[in-house]
Formats: sequence, C-alpha cells, structure tokens
Amino acid sequence: MYDLLIKSGRVIDPAQNIDDQLDVAINGDKIACLAKNISPKESKQVIDARDKIVTPGLIDSHCHVYSKQNPPGTEPDTVGINQGVTTIVDGGSAGHTTLDDLKKEVSTARTTVYCLLHIGSLGQKIVPELRNWEEIDSDATAATVQANRDLVRGIKIRLLGELISREGVKVVKTAQKVAKSLGLPLVVHMGDLKQQVSPTLTQETLPILESGDILTHLYNSNWGGCLRDDGTFLPELKQAMQRGVILDIGRGRIHFNLEVVKNGLSQGILPTTISSDIVAASITDRVYGLTAIMSTLLELGLTLTQVIEKSTANPARALGLADRIGSLKPGMAADVSILNLLSGKWTIEDSVRKTLTLNRLLAPDSSVKSGIPVPAVKGLGTPPVAGQAG
Repeated sequence: MYDLLIKSGRVIDPAQNIDDQLDVAINGDKIACLAKNISPKESKQVIDARDKIVTPGLIDSHCHVYSKQNPPGTEPDTVGINQGVTTIVDGGSAGHTTLDDLKKEVSTARTTVYCLLHIGSLGQKIVPELRNWEEIDSDATAATVQANRDLVRGIKIRLLGELISREGVKVVKTAQKVAKSLGLPLVVHMGDLKQQVSPTLTQETLPILESGDILTHLYNSNWGGCLRDDGTFLPELKQAMQRGVILDIGRGRIHFNLEVVKNGLSQGILPTTISSDIVAASITDRVYGLTAIMSTLLELGLTLTQVIEKSTANPARALGLADRIGSLKPGMAADVSILNLLSGKWTIEDSVRKTLTLNRLLAPDSSVKSGIPVPAVKGLGTPPVAGQAG
C-alpha cells in the first residue's frame, strides 16, 4: 500500500529520459516507483493528474529571500511551494556575518531553501558591496561554510563595486580560491549598471572559471556582459562552455534582454540552468516566477523537455544535490511538480521593456513536497494576459 499516488499524468523526467503517461507512487517522503496503471486501490490517497504534466520538483537555483538585502528579497514560499517550486537557492544575499539572520528568516518555510554564500562579509545588505579588501575574510567565510555544509552550495561574487573596479580579476581569484578549498562552485554575476568596472573584466574572468563554476545573467545586455558590439558572443564564453562552466539565466528585472536571448540561441549559447533572480518587487514586475521564465524560453524555441531539464536535473547536478532531488527515481525525495500547459496569450517584458507574447504558459497546478500535497496559489507567478495591464 502506497501513501500517495499521482495518477495518469504526462511524466517528464529528463534525468531518466522519461516522457510518458505514468503513475508516480510515493511512500513517506520518498518516491516509491514509476509505473503504468497502478490501481488507485493500492494507495491511501490519489491525485488525478490527467491532462497535466508531472515533473521532478522544480528548482529555482537563483533567487533572493532575505528581507534585509538590497533590494529586499521575498518570502521563500511565495516564490517556492506556492508556485509549484519545491526547492529554491538564495543567490548570495548573505555573507558570513549575516547568514545566521537569513537562516532565521527562512526557518519556517515549507520550501527547501539552500544558499550561496557571498564572498563579502555583509552579502548584498549594502549595495554595491565590496568597497575594500576588509569586506573579505576568507577564513571566516570558510568557517561559516563548514558550519553550514548542507545549506551552502556555492560562493558568490558580483563583478561590480569599488574593490573590483580597482583590483579586477584579482578579487575573483581570491573568491575562487575560497570556493575551491571548500569543494564548492564559484558563482559569478556579470553586468555592472554603474559601468565602473573594466569593460573587459568578464572576458578576463571567463578563462579562470573551471568546470562546475557558474556564470549567471547569461542574456544580460548591461555593461560587462558577454555580447560583443557585432552581436556575437565572446569566444571565451564558448571555451568556458566546452570546459563545463555552467551558464545560468538569472532572469531578474534587469538581466534579461530578448534580443540577446535570440542571438544566444541562434549561436548555440544555451543556458544550463533556468532561474529567476527574483526579489520581492519582481513578483509582479517582469519576472513573476520560475514557470513564467520556463514559458518564455519555450516560446523562444527551447523544447518542453529542455526547459524542464534546465529547471530540475541540471540545477540539481550544479548544486551537488542530484542524489536527492531533480529526478523521480525510486528513493529520491518525494518532491513533485504538477503543471498545466495552457494555450492563450500572455505578455512578457524584458529588461528594456520590450515585449514578447507567450502563446503557451506553464502554470503551476500543485506540488508534492516531501510526500505532502500542496496546491499552488492561483494566479501567483502568472504574467498578465495580453492586452491587460500587468
């Protein structure tokens, strides 16, 4: 007898190369099996998923959930389980002096929360951060990671601020040394709205990134991005891709330009992971949530399997979590997302307010978190219908 049965959905699990109508059986907080035609009589509780898409629990690998950062982050469940996203990763809001405070804020969330730890002591509490070398304490950062080994999944640095403007790639190497000493990826934000850093800084940074390191804001049109004036991408970016550097979307309100996306896709510059970089204000302004971004990439030419893979299996691997989430293999955590694929017309705006009409929308129906069904909050994370104000 199973505890829960998700019946008759279209199961898409890229980690197992599965796209088929299957039933998902759950015992406790683990996946028990995937099979066809499991009798409802074999389960204590049944979810009817006919005409719905069933995936491993969605993972937003870059968002912000610390209220004291600048700009303020949002409450985890608002962008997590209430939108059918079972795991989120705070993208470096806190440094070693503020991580405990962030942990207190997210302690009651039903959504699983992991963190990137900022190399700067205060994280993004003061922006722009990294004004001087005193803001980096490698030993304290390492000690904080060691005390929070399961929580912290990477070391974050942003290519902006006074120190990086003066010292350049030397600061990146310092952060990378800390990350590698801890066996963690370095996560690098590129794009400087203030245009203070050298325009070649990203070009200088890319060659030092190693397999497993993460470059975020891939489709950024801001100063210090990867797109050259002639519309081509830096050759160093393609070389980094070949080395196994992970390319993350990190959509955000100001880091996603539709023309850059189209250029990238046409040149084979595809993201490894899809993430929101969401803060409190962007829930209703351009970003909305992970499934809205997945829908945008679907409209721009990625397949349904690709957008699901880049929101499940790929972030799980990138974060060193593929042994517990990102797939519906028996024994994995019973985290499941149930989605509707709707037809209609919705409007998405990019960082410069150019619009794209979505003809299909992946909309969260519900999820299962650690074996417990959770309905999505209707309308949350949904972009405006075309022709209506956002």
